[in-house]
Amino acid sequence: MNGFPQVDNALKRMQLYEGSVYVTYGHRITEVFSELDYKMGVGLFPKTNIAFLNYQQLVLLMQDTAKREQWSQEKYMEARNRLKQHAPGGRIILYVERFDMYQTNNKFFFIIIRGNDENKIFEYQLPYKAAELVTTDVFSNWAIIDVDVPLPESFFIYVNHKMTEHLSDTKFLVEQNAAPLQKPTE
Repeated sequence: MNGFPQVDNALKRMQLYEGSVYVTYGHRITEVFSELDYKMGVGLFPKTNIAFLNYQQLVLLMQDTAKREQWSQEKYMEARNRLKQHAPGGRIILYVERFDMYQTNNKFFFIIIRGNDENKIFEYQLPYKAAELVTTDVFSNWAIIDVDVPLPESFFIYVNHKMTEHLSDTKFLVEQNAAPLQKPTE
């Protein structure tokens, strides 16, 4: 939909490692683990970053877009119904970087969402989308994944690649509506 967030530069620039915590769109996200290698001149690699918007945020963004673009009532109701049907659990924004153009194609990635009890809530296989060149030897890709089931306040997102030997490649903890990070008081 027009006016909806894509991948912003902050998400692209983040260099995460196990234990990294950041807040995006009001949700606290922790990288629980990742299968990273250190590459000279690049740092930790491969890069896998996510952002999350919940259903209420998507509705507010849609309302802002509808007002700004002066949508008809019919167009607004179609968009609202589409969100209600396809994204009641919210939306994941995924950004990845890899050294291999072929393996950076989205068709090799899949997402699994699990609750705190580790029971699977949602699974999504990304469709084909060719990689883009970032530098002479780094390729990137991104995706927007609508979650078609309601989610709890806290859950895990696993970003997996079909061509690795790992059971899971990257695991994130998402805590919805978390307060901004606070410096510890002494």
